[in-house]
Amino acid sequence: MKTLTNRIRQARRAASYSQSELAQQVGVQRSAVAQWERQGGSRPTTENLSKIALATTINFEWLATGRGRMKLQLDGGDDGDEGPALLLQYFAQDEVEERMLVALRKLDYRECMALVEMTETLAQVRAGS
Repeated sequence: MKTLTNRIRQARRAASYSQSELAQQVGVQRSAVAQWERQGGSRPTTENLSKIALATTINFEWLATGRGRMKLQLDGGDDGDEGPALLLQYFAQDEVEERMLVALRKLDYRECMALVEMTETLAQVRAGS
């Protein structure tokens, strides 16, 4: 299995990014990307690893662990050899969405459905105004 260092480099190259371009996408200096790609260098935080995965459309689990499919399928297609594709629009995009998801997972089904219906109603009202 490839190391994290190699997977980061492979993800960057698959996206046709230079180290500087990936650094800009992630919001770090180019030297940070160089460190992540160097054997014995520093490791990215989980947040930065997530940003790398999103910027390069690479499966986070593969990037972090080497398990699963490398590339995300963004078109919703299924080539039949693995489960359904992950769509980036379904990931928490900021801290508020992440907090909502964490809280939602602590509720039972009935409570979740009540919250979903309330949120959908609020979104419909907002869209109508």
